[in-house]
Amino acid sequence: MSPKRRGLLATAVAATTLLAITGCGVTNQQGGGGDGGGAYYEGERITMIVPFDAGGASDTFSRMLAGYLSQYLEGNPEVVVENVPGGGQKEGLNRFERASHDDGLTLAMGSGGILVSSLIDTEGVEFDPEGFETVAAFGGGMSIFGSVEAGVTSLDDLVTGPGPFFYGGMELNASEAVRVFALEQLGIAGFTPLMGYDGGGSVTAAVLRGELSMGNVTSSHYLNNVLPLEEDGDVTPLMTQGYVVGDEVQRDPAFPDLPTMPEAYEMVTGETAAGMGWDIYRAVTTAQTNLLRNYWVHGDAPQEAKDALHAAMAQVVVDEGFLEEAGQLLGEEPPVQLGEEAEASLVAARNLTPEQVQWISDYIDEVSSR
Repeated sequence: MSPKRRGLLATAVAATTLLAITGCGVTNQQGGGGDGGGAYYEGERITMIVPFDAGGASDTFSRMLAGYLSQYLEGNPEVVVENVPGGGQKEGLNRFERASHDDGLTLAMGSGGILVSSLIDTEGVEFDPEGFETVAAFGGGMSIFGSVEAGVTSLDDLVTGPGPFFYGGMELNASEAVRVFALEQLGIAGFTPLMGYDGGGSVTAAVLRGELSMGNVTSSHYLNNVLPLEEDGDVTPLMTQGYVVGDEVQRDPAFPDLPTMPEAYEMVTGETAAGMGWDIYRAVTTAQTNLLRNYWVHGDAPQEAKDALHAAMAQVVVDEGFLEEAGQLLGEEPPVQLGEEAEASLVAARNLTPEQVQWISDYIDEVSSR
């Protein structure tokens, strides 16, 4: 078995066990649909709001997932994706919040980053993620790589090189801020973060044309698009953001030989990654990587709808066709959390003290003002 499959399959086996224990498999799922009998979702049309433009990885993954969800929901309702981009996911999740939820016909997808950023930048936020019920949360790692042409052939080059070193990312939100923080702690000469890139593709292109010394992309983007450049000797993988298990940041299973950012700090400085900034790093990483793609039903939806969705999703994540398509699309099969495990991660991701929220806000302002 490929190591990339273990995380998803382990959770999938647990999900199947849960179904067996509770006796709530899909075939037993009866509901209170419009005619008062039969499958709850029979003859219905479910809208899944995706707060990103069509065509990106999250949209494509969501459309693939929607097809499998339709297949495993008893009654085989149509599940359609509605793209509502804008406002850093706020437009789409505001639409979700405003929808009627008395029938359970509206779902939403959102990235883990919004769980923390909505605590810091509250302008325009009309939703409360703690009022959402997680049907599934799919993880996805983040990888840092360097330009060989810029003299980055190892982690040591970042520390001993003359600099300056330019790091590229997307929006300077909470997720990006903790990566900038972690890199700054390494003592990189002339470290300069440059934000505003459209996505992993534009970051990679900027590294190749010499605009950036290093960049950050999702692990799936790295495996699909950057790995060939590594094999050609153009880039060097440096570290990953890691996954949070318990209170510890563990290595990305897609890159078991690469250190996490806290590990890189400890390797370079000989000190433990401790203190306010690193505590925030762990909380934000829980949101960013453990909960990269979340699928929610609103807490106000009928219990019959929630039960049907949970049972169907538990079947989806053990479907061999789904596993294969997910691996082909993302370059790796993402770890998945269901039910109480996913809810616990959501709570942990938003369990920031007012002092920690202020720390992030102040740090973003400080970096932006340079």
